[in-house]
Amino acid sequence: MGLKAALIAAGLIAVSLPAQAAWKVTSKVDRMTDRAEKTASVAAKASDHGVSATLYVYCLGFKGDTNPIVNIQTTARFTPGRMGLRYRLDNDEAEPRFMPVDSSGHGMSLWAEPITFFGKKRLRVEMQPARSNNLFFEFDISGAEQVIRGLGCKKLSMMD
Repeated sequence: MGLKAALIAAGLIAVSLPAQAAWKVTSKVDRMTDRAEKTASVAAKASDHGVSATLYVYCLGFKGDTNPIVNIQTTARFTPGRMGLRYRLDNDEAEPRFMPVDSSGHGMSLWAEPITFFGKKRLRVEMQPARSNNLFFEFDISGAEQVIRGLGCKKLSMMD
């Protein structure tokens, strides 16, 4: 096979593969438990009002009984207290939430069950800070099930 034919074949294979989100999985060792802890993250497709966002999923628990937690972190700093948030998976109905800003002041946790991401491709999030413009972020969450299952959480839902 000539070089031109090989390049065309490689291009066809690349074009025919399904698109996957740019999930990144990082691992660190917890110094207290000596266990490896994994965190999956995916960046928003674009910033809004100069603010960027990253979606994180990680295991949180006590005595080995871990649940996956969804967290969104931004480059903005929010007023402490509660903040409105709406999210929408694919073409499902938008889900409103009113949650506390996390201790870092840059985001919110526990506003969605990661298991609801399974089989979905797109997550849209609108954060509604008290003293600034609403922020809209879109995430490609293709492949979320494989990534979340790979984190090794004991449970896949807070409801388990």
